[in-house]
Amino acid sequence: MTFLPIVIFFFLLCIRVPVAFSIAIGALSFFISDSGIPTYIFIQRLISPTLSFPLLAVPFFIMTGVIMNYSGITKRIMNLADTLVGHLIGGFAQINILMSTLMGGMSASSNADAAMQSKIVVPEMIKRNYGPGFSASITACSAIIAAIIPPGIALVLYGFMSGTSIGKLFLAGILPGVFLCIVLMVTVRFMAGKKKYEPSRKKKLV
Repeated sequence: MTFLPIVIFFFLLCIRVPVAFSIAIGALSFFISDSGIPTYIFIQRLISPTLSFPLLAVPFFIMTGVIMNYSGITKRIMNLADTLVGHLIGGFAQINILMSTLMGGMSASSNADAAMQSKIVVPEMIKRNYGPGFSASITACSAIIAAIIPPGIALVLYGFMSGTSIGKLFLAGILPGVFLCIVLMVTVRFMAGKKKYEPSRKKKLV
């Protein structure tokens, strides 16, 4: 009977049941079988992780990113980034990187940042004759900043699992995030110069 949960788990995966449900049903089958462990232990183990206040930050950060996309805030952030760095060589690539840095303090998710910029910034870069590969690479690399700039979801999860102070992790992520932003912008400056990517506008606004 010890192999029954594993068999049920892989069977559910094969018929395309979502992974979370496959794991839960497979684990439940272990408790229902002759394991000698009360079934209510399974319910307790299933619910107890959801009672953590630090973990509540994860769905709320994701919800924040969705709200920002639908409310048009991301467009305004892009306009702000354009005002700050749009005059530099490789203007839209620089905007992409600065947006990831700014969004890191709001969405806190690299996946959300990459998805948002893939829909908003990348199509605009391709329209302005940036290569698709170059645009996708910049988006993927700059999205990493969102996980480092506080409040990052990864920092919250690490602090919760290890018992480390989340506030100290947030403070420790500021300088590496800003440094990574600067390094990426300098790298894009040289690459854009070789590929002759023009600024998004000619004049500096600020």
